[in-house]
Amino acid sequence: MFVRTSLASAVAAGLSLLLSQAVLAHDASPDTSTADAVASSDAATGADKDEKKEERELETVQVTGRFISKGAHSAMKQDLDVRDTPYSTADYSQAFMKAIQTTNLTDLYQYMTGISRGGVTGYDISIRGFKTTQADQGAILVDGLPGLAGRFGSPPTVMAQNIEVVKGPASVLYGEAQPGGFVNIVTKKPEEKTAGSLDLTAKTYDGYGIGLGDHMSYVGDLDLTGPIDKDHNLLYRFVAELSDNNTFRNDWEHARYIAPSITWRINDGTTLRLSGEYRRRNNAYDYYLAAPNKDARLIAPITTKYQEPGDLQQEGGRSATAALEHDFENGGVFNFSVRHVRGWDTAQGYDTVAVLKDLVTLQRRARGQNNHRSYDYFDTNYTQTIQTGPIEHKILAGVGGGTNRTDFLRLQFYNGPTSGPTSIPGPKSINVSVYNPVYGVSPPLSAFPPGPLNDRVTTESNAGAYVSDVMTLSEHWKASFGLRYTKDHTYQTEHVYPPFTSSAKSSDDVLPTAGILYQPNEDWTYYYSYSTSFIAPSPTAQAADGSNPFQPTTSHQNEAGIKASLLDGRVTSTVALFDIQKTNTLAVAACNAGVPGTCSVQVGGERSKGYEWEVDAQPLENWHVLFGFAHANAKVAKSNGNSTTPIADTRLTNAPLNSAHIWSRYDFAEGPLKNFGIGLGVTYSSEIRGSQPTPADQRVLILPGHVVTDLAFYYLAMDKFPVTLKIGNLFDKTYYEGVNSTLNEVGIVPGSPRYVQVSVKVPFL
Repeated sequence: MFVRTSLASAVAAGLSLLLSQAVLAHDASPDTSTADAVASSDAATGADKDEKKEERELETVQVTGRFISKGAHSAMKQDLDVRDTPYSTADYSQAFMKAIQTTNLTDLYQYMTGISRGGVTGYDISIRGFKTTQADQGAILVDGLPGLAGRFGSPPTVMAQNIEVVKGPASVLYGEAQPGGFVNIVTKKPEEKTAGSLDLTAKTYDGYGIGLGDHMSYVGDLDLTGPIDKDHNLLYRFVAELSDNNTFRNDWEHARYIAPSITWRINDGTTLRLSGEYRRRNNAYDYYLAAPNKDARLIAPITTKYQEPGDLQQEGGRSATAALEHDFENGGVFNFSVRHVRGWDTAQGYDTVAVLKDLVTLQRRARGQNNHRSYDYFDTNYTQTIQTGPIEHKILAGVGGGTNRTDFLRLQFYNGPTSGPTSIPGPKSINVSVYNPVYGVSPPLSAFPPGPLNDRVTTESNAGAYVSDVMTLSEHWKASFGLRYTKDHTYQTEHVYPPFTSSAKSSDDVLPTAGILYQPNEDWTYYYSYSTSFIAPSPTAQAADGSNPFQPTTSHQNEAGIKASLLDGRVTSTVALFDIQKTNTLAVAACNAGVPGTCSVQVGGERSKGYEWEVDAQPLENWHVLFGFAHANAKVAKSNGNSTTPIADTRLTNAPLNSAHIWSRYDFAEGPLKNFGIGLGVTYSSEIRGSQPTPADQRVLILPGHVVTDLAFYYLAMDKFPVTLKIGNLFDKTYYEGVNSTLNEVGIVPGSPRYVQVSVKVPFL
């Protein structure tokens, strides 16, 4: 109680100080502002050392950069301002990532409008109410192409220069895509100026009964860049991360990440960039929490773990990317990029399967898995600006596609018994207690039969040709149109489970998109757009009889909105209204006797209607505020009536009806607190559904809504070294991020209790 009261008092005092300083700074005359001091330093020759020192400070703490940049490249694959794009898009900058101060990209999702985090991997998110999974390789892109170097965990922030989020269906330019949108990680590129930095982060917990220092984590990030030759035709960049994490759930993770890149300026108009990634993770196996009777009130404490101490998960991945750009003298631009990814993961441990009827025993599964994945994708396009009478056209034409292949080898898959004496936790049982799991009692994995095994190899190839035209019709009107022809082929073989089976399926479609913008002046834009998406049926999906009769999942969106740039650009805002309809969706179904694995049924459709409001404000040069609110009413729109399918008009899982966030950072520019700053963030999520009802089972897991507060203090030590002290989940709120499973009552991911994190950046070179 004393700690919580003290922290609350510190927050109140900090906010009072921030607001009073902001008012004083606002009342100051313009000729004393930090912005004007920096501007005069830039313009004058022979400026004195104090002015240059102040400029370096502002660059180092990065408070002058906007949280959301004005570019919208990912939305249209052209260098357009966000106001000229008839879609909802945001480009989150380095300044945003530095303010939030985290080493994991997934921790940033909660401060991105319309995105909800539902698990621990980069793929476990919902965008505008539609959930993505690790099978949705198009949900997270790297420099515009699919394929993360790791399936589990989070991509590190050290790799990212900025993060672009595009909302709504985007298949016309990107091929297969979920209807909610996608996240594009724009990686750091080599730069001309020699620079280097070392970021060191230490983290521990101080909440939920965990003592300060009980679970320590350490992360080291290295970032080097500069020219290789004296003419600056060859540039390099090298980023790396080494981490040793210990979580509040007594989990551990040892990871390393390396990403070198080279830019070669072949001539004045041609540039080639080559980059690579290597990632390796070893971590404790964790299947998270269970909700007996699908009742969140019956969930065990968030530190409860159902896996044995020796249960292990490992993964490794590597990627290679090449990107060629050539600028023609006529203004045309040619781009070609290709990405090659190889990854593997293994698991040896106990899965959690279900809660037994006694509501106190958890059924476990002895599991052994060896998986391999490969992604090979390319995209090539040409952009040209032409004039037809009074209309200016920015035409983009391209082709793209690729292949992803998975080889899932099941080495063990034995479920614990659901009845009888060996179902009760004990020396002969594989099962454990929901509330008091005892480790080291169950026999080792090798003591159990292998269970039903398989070696399922799937290959999916897709290719498409696309064209788009961004037109300036007049001084106030702009429009865009796009079209894609896409073709997909999937092939699956089963090599172990008798009898040998194989299946192949092809599908194609023509997808349109269009938009219109009205700009009465430079400050306001009114827009409407229509967009579509296409997802081929998964080759691993099977009906109850083991066949794959499924049709492609298609989606379309109608979106209207307003974009504003006010107060000389210091405040930008986007309000968007959207209606997304998705057809031919799949739901989990019971398999017929003799059919192994998980079966599905095509249920009809889903729909998400709502609105979003995002504001990026910089009231003062050293005060920045990011605010977002999203309302997404995402439901099953139509059910085919099958008894195993969700009932129509039920909410989709991991999709809050309402969510909001705000982050405010203020850096003191003058006085005794100069070089100090304070940041305050609050995130809100309404309740979410962790499962959907069926006609046979009306129970629904509902995870309660929550409000989480983060507090950060910034300090520029010795005018050179940025130091951040962050207190996450300040008031130690117990909450759940979502359900990381299709099994409804297991795989519930708890949010982190209060933690304390200290980061220091050491620039050199």
